[in-house]
Amino acid sequence: MDQIYPSIEEPIIVRKWCRCSKTGEIFLTQEDLRKAYIQCPYRQPKIGYGLPSEILDEINEINFIVMALTGRNESLIDIKPEIATLLASPCYSVIDFEVKIGALASLLEMNISLLRTLLDKYNIEYGKDEKSIKLLKRLFKAKRVEDASIYEALDFLKKVVNLRNKLPPYHRPSTSEAREIMRELGIGFPAENSSGWQKNSEILLKRFLEALRILRRGLRTIGVK
Repeated sequence: MDQIYPSIEEPIIVRKWCRCSKTGEIFLTQEDLRKAYIQCPYRQPKIGYGLPSEILDEINEINFIVMALTGRNESLIDIKPEIATLLASPCYSVIDFEVKIGALASLLEMNISLLRTLLDKYNIEYGKDEKSIKLLKRLFKAKRVEDASIYEALDFLKKVVNLRNKLPPYHRPSTSEAREIMRELGIGFPAENSSGWQKNSEILLKRFLEALRILRRGLRTIGVK
């Protein structure tokens, strides 16, 4: 058992703890560590190989295509350092899973102004209150991109947002509705143990990555038409 006194002044036995190499501050919980990292001026997100890295690569490709289509040097999907870190973090509990859902959903809060510019370019009408996924659907339908997988990908991404909206701490939780959305996403809820939550996370990341790949191919099709 890994039991250590964090300091002589505070003789508290804990199983695990983390010490910041820059400030020397000690954190006893993952949540405290996560909050401190978000506000840390020294943070340097490190994304290695694997699903998180591939997701970021797809986002960069999508941003490049949309820049070329609109002629504007702006990103459609903004990747904040803390979000990149959360994508790569392990998933040991329902709290970790909820944080992962929130990180993925935040990537879908796209640059609405840039999307509207793209729709205006092709004289596509849209509602002033419509969000990113709805605008993308209008774009693909108007440009006659008939691949059914694109609309399936958009529906999947919409479910990710809907799931985030049913989970704490983002909105008032609704366990029954969240469980139904997870069932539709092919995710078991609740997981039996930490490995189960990690498996859920990997399933979600794989499907999210595939949805981004499909969107990227669809946008590229529009660019060559």
